[in-house]
Amino acid sequence: MPGAAFLGLVSRVAVVAIPAGRSAAVQPVPGEPGYLSIEQLAFRQFGSGPNLLLVMGEDGSMAWWPPSLLSLLAQHYRVTVFDLPGVGYSSPALGPTTLDWMADETAGLIQALGLAQPTVLGWGLGGEIALALAERHPLSERSLVLVDTSAGGPGATRPSASVSALLDSPTATAASLAGTFFAVGSSSSSPSSPSSTSPPASSPSDTAAAEAAWLGEVESTVPDDVTRAALAEESALQLGLWSSTSLAEGTGAVVMPTLVVFGSDDSVFPAPDGLLLEESIAGSQRLELEDAGYAAIFEDSSQFVTSLEQFTG
Repeated sequence: MPGAAFLGLVSRVAVVAIPAGRSAAVQPVPGEPGYLSIEQLAFRQFGSGPNLLLVMGEDGSMAWWPPSLLSLLAQHYRVTVFDLPGVGYSSPALGPTTLDWMADETAGLIQALGLAQPTVLGWGLGGEIALALAERHPLSERSLVLVDTSAGGPGATRPSASVSALLDSPTATAASLAGTFFAVGSSSSSPSSPSSTSPPASSPSDTAAAEAAWLGEVESTVPDDVTRAALAEESALQLGLWSSTSLAEGTGAVVMPTLVVFGSDDSVFPAPDGLLLEESIAGSQRLELEDAGYAAIFEDSSQFVTSLEQFTG
């Protein structure tokens, strides 16, 4: 397991949300309207190459990206990880936590950091934010990677009540959720198609080892906690997305190259959600990781990074 020294120090940057239809935002000065709406978002940057921005999912901070995955990515990309508003080292959310606002904040972060046409990768709720970013700010990114996520709406497949209860817990931690993130392979895998890539199935012992390795990595990184308020806000946001049609209705307008990645045994965002995303985004590619769960890209980081590099060219 690689050390985390290459991650460098946590920095913060002033971010102004960019509304849909606008390409940039002007940062207000003290006394001007909007000054009090400036967010201070925490981030880390490392590696070299084309820009890659990672958007974390529900309950997690940027400390949840394992150094083993990040070190592989850093060999090919200039990687930026960050904490969403109200999470970790970022300032509390200063407005209602809506999907559109989170997408506009992410667009503001891209501007503030000068990220030229990044590939934006979102995991879980982060994937929904990344998808909303693509719909609202189509010129802000070069390509889109949606990992174990959904466009929501009535056609989506929801997690079970027990899984939802774990995710929605006000005391959710990496340790309490790890068993849900790493699923033992079963016969529930979706049929393969010419657009899918399915690495060899993993064994239960492989899955247990991957789960233990992930927990060891994230718990050895400097803690970057999620506040109770942020846990509640993200839970409410995800609950609303399951019934809202706005995100799903916009997938037909996504024009940038898109890679949809999911584990065949994901219990958080079940595999049919990934299949539905691929079908709804014209020209998208699919990477289905056999017998993997919600943490599919952590279970086989090498396979995932190889596929990502091929996708981004």
